[in-house]
Amino acid sequence: MTFPGGRRALAIVVTLVILVAGGVAWALWPSGPAAQGRDLVIPVVDGPSGDQRVDLDATFYPPASGGRAPAVLLAHGFGGSKDSMREQAERLAGRGYAVLTWSARGFGRSTGQIALNSPDYEVKDVRGLVDWLAARPEVRLDAPGDPRVGIAGGSYGGAIALMAAAYDSRVDAIVPQITWYDLADALFPDASGAGPANGVFKKMWAGIFFSAAADRL
Repeated sequence: MTFPGGRRALAIVVTLVILVAGGVAWALWPSGPAAQGRDLVIPVVDGPSGDQRVDLDATFYPPASGGRAPAVLLAHGFGGSKDSMREQAERLAGRGYAVLTWSARGFGRSTGQIALNSPDYEVKDVRGLVDWLAARPEVRLDAPGDPRVGIAGGSYGGAIALMAAAYDSRVDAIVPQITWYDLADALFPDASGAGPANGVFKKMWAGIFFSAAADRL
């Protein structure tokens, strides 16, 4: 006994089985050996006059494939640290990237005070990290002192990705997520265009920022 369109239905079923089997195989396929990170402290110089020293607590994950590879800077969210990015770093290193995670100034074991992604502070810190990557034998270069590097992060980390790329032309790619383009406007949004001072105050988010920062004073 046959049904109209039976061959077509059978073809669809077979296709679905192949796709499901392929998806399972992809999920089970190893991405490479687990990356082993190396903890280190990277001294950088920041401040308006470029005369303030900060020690950034960082972890470097060399590419599991060896040789020179593109680098990825993974930036954590506000209140986090380099440990927040460990899983993503291990995964990327296992796929052949050189990965650097760090605790932003004032977070984790890094020195300095939080400046909410200031061009004179956090942005200059990232520039120092790019300099550090440029000197690593595991990192591919586009030119002397210019590593092939991208930055990814969410919220506070996403904002530093945007700003670092704006101030440092050596940054080749960014993946900012759930972040702001202007923090004052984000905390005091105003749809009328009259400016952040006339907007609705996002008290909960502001409280999270200030309480997280106060814990580190």
